[in-house]
Amino acid sequence: MLSYAMVGTKDLKRAGDFYDKIFDIIGAKRAMEHDTGIMWSDGNPDKPFFGVCLPHDGNEATAGNGTMISFSASSKEQVKEVYDCALANGAICEGEPGMRGESYYLSYFRDPDGNKFSTFFPVG
Repeated sequence: MLSYAMVGTKDLKRAGDFYDKIFDIIGAKRAMEHDTGIMWSDGNPDKPFFGVCLPHDGNEATAGNGTMISFSASSKEQVKEVYDCALANGAICEGEPGMRGESYYLSYFRDPDGNKFSTFFPVG
């Protein structure tokens, strides 16, 4: 269904450092890198890549209102670990780790560029 998801950044080095830390927890590594963008993958060709880039049109990157990307976690503990790592590296809390409904354990944060993310673990 998805091939990849990408968000814009104002500072590619800062974004690369931020996501290297997040994806180290989840088990993904840099898969592609060039002077205007970086892509990460967990090595599974059936799963989508994630990337950050400097906008192609040369305008400043802005966060999409109502746009959110969710990263899969392998446990509730990993949801919290990603959330804690994100906040320790410049993210802003958009919702602490916890149950949402009866079936989902999530956390929400905005990266240093203002893009919104969740980390998601299905319960039961």
